[in-house]
Amino acid sequence: MDVLSLIVFIVLIALAFWRKVNMGVLAFATALILGRVLGMTDKEIIGTLSSSLFVTLSGITLLFAVVTSTGAFEMLSKKIVALTGHRIWVLPIVSYLLGFALSAIGPGAIPPTTLVVTLTVSIAISAGYSPIMMGVIGGCGLMGGRVCAWTPEGALVSTLSAEQGLESGVILPVFAFQVITTIIYAAILYFVFKGYKVKAAPGSVVIEKTKATPKQLIALGTVVVMLVLVMVFDFDVGLVSYLLAGLLFLVDLADDAKSIKAVPWHTILMILGVGVLMSVISEAGGIDLLCNALSNVMSPSTVAPFTGITAGIMSLVSSGFGVVYPTLVPMASDLVASVGGGDAVAVIAAIIAGGSLAGFSPMSTCGALTLSTMSTIKTDMTKAEQDRSFVTMIIVAVGAIAWVGVSTFLFANLCSSIF
Repeated sequence: MDVLSLIVFIVLIALAFWRKVNMGVLAFATALILGRVLGMTDKEIIGTLSSSLFVTLSGITLLFAVVTSTGAFEMLSKKIVALTGHRIWVLPIVSYLLGFALSAIGPGAIPPTTLVVTLTVSIAISAGYSPIMMGVIGGCGLMGGRVCAWTPEGALVSTLSAEQGLESGVILPVFAFQVITTIIYAAILYFVFKGYKVKAAPGSVVIEKTKATPKQLIALGTVVVMLVLVMVFDFDVGLVSYLLAGLLFLVDLADDAKSIKAVPWHTILMILGVGVLMSVISEAGGIDLLCNALSNVMSPSTVAPFTGITAGIMSLVSSGFGVVYPTLVPMASDLVASVGGGDAVAVIAAIIAGGSLAGFSPMSTCGALTLSTMSTIKTDMTKAEQDRSFVTMIIVAVGAIAWVGVSTFLFANLCSSIF
């Protein structure tokens, strides 16, 4: 059954990608069939569902759907960019910081992606920078801020780490590694695309002046309250988010029906479904089999980079947040044990980085948005230019995965002494 369960999982990923069907739905269905074959009852299968993870993910995303609906994040981003004035050399730095801030403030990388990528690409075109470079640097910022303790990604990592018996401090080194990795890769891209040669004329970058409305100020204030309650008073981030969202609904700050509809239920369903299926596969012995197979080609010094590259490759055809993280993070401790050494925290950091940076592929959201925004603004782009841009984005994604391998190798060997 162990081999069969893994084959079923691989087929499931391929089927979901090919047919463009939500993998979470297929995962729940597969978990039922596989669980029954293993002799599990329906109650036992349902028992593998993480209710705390559901509350966390749905609560955070609901609150930030409310805040986003007020236009608060868009207003904040434009004000941040406007502060640069005509100092265009600052724009790549601001692009990273903008993505980082909007991601780390609470919603994670996914909700602000459209805003950050479209804004940075449009600014790049008007300033004379490579739009691919600026779009990816903004994306690096999004990825760098995504694993704070109060973001959905951070909550997911904390939950999956705790289930392995890892201490609560896991999130800090994972976050630190994510920030360092993305900053260095953004710097590499700046030099590869010769961003240092750009000398745009004064006034070439025009940012519309915006003024915060009372609703937007209240919405941003609510985010601050959430952060204080979670960081200082140790409240559960999911429950606090529901509390604050409910209060905002009561004062008519946002339409509850529209906000609830804006919650990424597609992604949440994927995460929960894959989590249940992975629990059933673990019961079948599939996780142990996979760990043993991987241990045959890994050593204590290569387990982290190998796993990071694996996460990156998987993320090219599936959601990092919805599929890769729930699949690979629970295996971290077992992988380390199976190779006889290494650091589980370094392995988790590698998985998060690999699953994030592969998102620059044109098949993923960040890469696809970069290309589509370029085509929308540069209406005179030829098919040849579009094809070259597509290939360039693939190279950027492959380079990112390679960088994850190198950086995680260094991090894994320094992890014990640093953290």
